[in-house]
Amino acid sequence: MSPESPRSTLLSRLSSGPMRKGTLAAWVVVLLWGFHYVVLYRPLRLIDPERYLILRFSWAALLVLLFSLFFPVLKGISRENWRKLLLLSLVGIVAYQWVFLKAASLLDPVTLVLILSLGPVLVALYGHAKGHESFSPLQWGAMALIGAGIYLVVHGELPQDGSAPASLPGQGEGLIMAVLSLLFFTLWTLMTREMSGRVSTLQLTLVPVLLGGVILVPLHPSWVLPPVGPHAGLVILSLMYSIVFALFLAYYLWNVAVADIGPARAGLWTNGQPVVAAAGSALFLGHKMGSLQLVGGLVAVVGYWLFFGKEQSAPRRK
Repeated sequence: MSPESPRSTLLSRLSSGPMRKGTLAAWVVVLLWGFHYVVLYRPLRLIDPERYLILRFSWAALLVLLFSLFFPVLKGISRENWRKLLLLSLVGIVAYQWVFLKAASLLDPVTLVLILSLGPVLVALYGHAKGHESFSPLQWGAMALIGAGIYLVVHGELPQDGSAPASLPGQGEGLIMAVLSLLFFTLWTLMTREMSGRVSTLQLTLVPVLLGGVILVPLHPSWVLPPVGPHAGLVILSLMYSIVFALFLAYYLWNVAVADIGPARAGLWTNGQPVVAAAGSALFLGHKMGSLQLVGGLVAVVGYWLFFGKEQSAPRRK
């Protein structure tokens, strides 16, 4: 009996039986996180990104503290795990979110989401280097496609006269911040995996947010107050979406997806974020991608799907 091809195995898994809750959760995460890049675009050009950071996590920390009054979120954590959660907060909340919001204030949403989509690939490469998993030639080729696609998106549309395109103001700094975001996100993911067996999923999601707020608020206490001015309403609406949907709900659903269908398959679906960001940017921000950028985005998304689709059936070494 001939073995099934990786592609047929993947398609049979995705199409057979009723939709699993983890798949539905991953699809919702794609919508919430993909649209988050659009929601952040205008507010981060109206107020300082550092102020937005402190507003977001001071308010989120207050919500976690109120939640802990009714549910035992802070109980049963050992002193060693408190130290590890503090380190996780420093990397994933303070460092990552700081440079991420700075990058979001300087870059187009599609460019940023494609760069950060390299995070799961870097985690997989780390696993390869440590001997936990191996890649097929198709997956190595998919990585090359991803890199080529992101290059085309970042490079932008060439002018009709063939001259070199002019860099947008702050684009260079934004790309540096995006790369730092990618590195911090990858480290955060690896640390989260290591902590997943030490504390509950709820504690792993909420406690770093609380600690991050405690660290950030003393840096500029007056920034925790709601913004005022003609654009205050837009900023507050963005904060509400960022806290309730992109932070709490999305991370909860992400944990549901990983627990139900596994991190590789969940990662396959979440690589649809660039599509959501591109559609949202066109509909709500009036941004249109040039032909080279459009081709690059499609190439990158195909590369992600080839890489993570193969991941579903690729054997792993223990």
